Parts: sequence; C-alpha cells; structure tokens
Amino acid sequence: MEYIKQLDVIGEYDIVIAGGGPGGIGAAISAADMGMKVLIIERAGVVGGNITIGHVSPLMGRYIPNTMADYIIRYLSDDNKPDCNAEEAKIRLTALLDEKGIDVYLNTSLCDVIRADNKIKSIVISTQSGLKAVNGKVFIDGTGDGVLSYLAGEKTEYGREDGLVQPMSIMFTIGGIAPDQKLTCYHEEDETPLKKGGYLQMCRDACKNGELPPEVNIIRLYPGQNSDERVVNATQTNGYNPLELSEYNKAQVALRRQMKMVVDFLKNNVEGFENVFIKDSSDIVGVRESRRVMGQYVLDADSLIDGRPFEDVIVHKADFPIDIHNPAGAGQAESETLPVSTQKYDIPYRCIVPLVNENLFLSGRCISGTHRAHASYRVMNIVLNVAEAAGIAAALCIKNGETNKTLGYKEVQKVLNEKGIELF
Repeated sequence: MEYIKQLDVIGEYDIVIAGGGPGGIGAAISAADMGMKVLIIERAGVVGGNITIGHVSPLMGRYIPNTMADYIIRYLSDDNKPDCNAEEAKIRLTALLDEKGIDVYLNTSLCDVIRADNKIKSIVISTQSGLKAVNGKVFIDGTGDGVLSYLAGEKTEYGREDGLVQPMSIMFTIGGIAPDQKLTCYHEEDETPLKKGGYLQMCRDACKNGELPPEVNIIRLYPGQNSDERVVNATQTNGYNPLELSEYNKAQVALRRQMKMVVDFLKNNVEGFENVFIKDSSDIVGVRESRRVMGQYVLDADSLIDGRPFEDVIVHKADFPIDIHNPAGAGQAESETLPVSTQKYDIPYRCIVPLVNENLFLSGRCISGTHRAHASYRVMNIVLNVAEAAGIAAALCIKNGETNKTLGYKEVQKVLNEKGIELF
C-alpha cells in the first residue's frame, strides 16, 4: 500500500461512518447529539439508502417509543405512519443531517482501510479528484454489505449453508388504478376475491403458466401516497451474488424485465388495473442479504423466536418475522407456509462489536448474526435502532478513552435510558 503515503488527507473526524442509509444515518445523528464531529461517506448521490433511492415503503419492523426509528418516522411522515414519500425524504433527511452539523461526502466510494495495532487509522475514498484519505478516531460500518469491516480484515459470513442468499429485488410504484379498486396485498395469507378468482391463486397460476416470471408467484401491493397508486413488491432474482459487479448488473437487467411482466399481468387480470403504469422505481437493486460480520456474539433465530432477553441489550422489543424470501425458487417466503413469527426480542451490545478492530462498530443489517436471524433484524426500523446504539457507543469510546471491547455496555444503556428508551 505504498500509494497511501502519497494521498491527501481531506478530513479529520471523531467518527467516520461508511454508508448513508438507515444504518449510517441513525448512528450519525446519535453521535452528533453527543457532541461528536461526524462524517458520513455515501456512494450514491443522496442519503437515505432504501428509504429514498431504494424506494422501500413502508418502513418495517416494530419499535418502541423514543427510539431512533420513532424519531425518524415522526420526522419524515406528516401523519406519523411509516410510509414516507421517498422524494420528500430526500429533502428532509438532507436537511436533518445538515442541521445536526454532520458532514456528508456523496458520490464517494470506500476503497481501502489503513490499519495499525488492531485499529483503523484512516479510510481511502474514491472522489472525482482521485483517491483521498480521511482520518478518524472511531469508525462505524453502516454499509449493509459490511464493506468497511471486510476491508479492515474482519471475519465475515455470506448467506446460508449452501451459499445462497435471499434474492435481490426492485420495488416500484404504479399509478392509474381505478378509484373503486381498493386491492392491497401484504403477505401470503392476504387473499382477496376478484372476478377471475382469488388474487393470490391468480398470481400462483400465472407463475406456473409463464405469464409471470418463474421467481414471482406473489405480487405484494402496498398503499401508495395517493389512492390510485400502489407500491409493488414482487420482482426477485435467485442465484446472483450482490457482491459481484457483473452479477449485480445481470440481476438489474432481469428485474427491470420482470417489472414489465408484473404490470402486464395486473393490467390483464385485475379489474380496475387496466390503465396502470409505472410512475417511479428504485434507483438501485435492492439487496436483502450479503455479508454478515462476525462479532463478540452471534445472534441466532431461536433467540428471536423465543424473545430471549440479554443483559447487554441495546435494542429492546424488536419484532419482525423470520422473513426469508426464497433463495432457490418462487415466492417471498422460503416455503409454502407463512414466515416464522418472533417474540419481541433483544439485540445485545456484543453483536455490534467485531472480533478484530478495537475502534470499529457494526450497524445495520451487517451486524453479527446467523442467516435466519438476519432475515428479521435486517428491516429498516430495527436497523435504525441498532444504528442509534452504535453511534452512542462510538461517542462514548471517545469521551471515555475506551475501545469497543473495554467500553461497558451499561454506559450505552445509560444514554439510551436517558433518552426515555425502555430496555428491560
């Protein structure tokens, strides 16, 4: 890495966060509120991740009052509902980070990490002016794909035992639905009778006869911002690795083609949908699963299903099904049965502390857990609350002169409690 010696250092920060989606935003806000000088680097041209350019609505996952998820939804939604407008969210999140004094480098990719003595000293970023370096005291990986942790030498795991991951998707919004057609579909048991038969059975039959893609046997339809709109969650591609550039692009090509097939099916089979059209869609391919960074504790699905309490809890009463979109076949569930439900569960501090680097915290869906557990905690409201704890922990390390392994989890809990967040 001789080239490192020649790089210009363009920033000195207390906390540097890789990723400007929910896993980065939540951490940045909580750290800035504790007086830290914070930088977010984001590879896209706007912050928000799946909230904005990912076009994922509504924000999913149950949360409790006074948490970061509660705060962000209140900030983004005029009616306190988790179905915020993506374009409005771009404006509001940009303004929020600016008001908090958080610096943001957009269109900036993480390229490399400079380490010494089990600590990250700097990150190397790609800019329009070439490679640059940014120094920090503590770093947070909010990339979703665990890019910072991977480059820093942390142990990672990928997918389930056979190497497959959940399929990638593109969500999009359709307009032009007749005013009297109120059809929505949230999940596999949400059957609605139509003139041609049950809606879900129509989808399954169309998948079998080729009218829908072989991977698509359910078209979920969520309410849009207007009564004539629905947000469509249907497309998916199996067998592609989201960490490989060529496969990511092949997935995008397939998913864009699937969008047309889905719209044509709705036009031809659902009364009131005859004039639907695509209003907008995700600017990125939606990745549900890639790397998981191994930490001091690996959270498993049984702990979520049983609602196991943890002494070092940093996220309390999280709740979302073990939502595994089929990695090897059609449908948005791994089998014909409904996803396994969880009890309200805890996420422990040890899951955000990686094995190697002493000044690195994990945030978002890349935290330490199994394939099945990840399928629950990967959703945005839970991610935001994990991020909040990561930002607090990073700030406390600086304030107290601690590392991620010497910092007492009770210190993190104390700050969360002072915010009015229930932990026990």
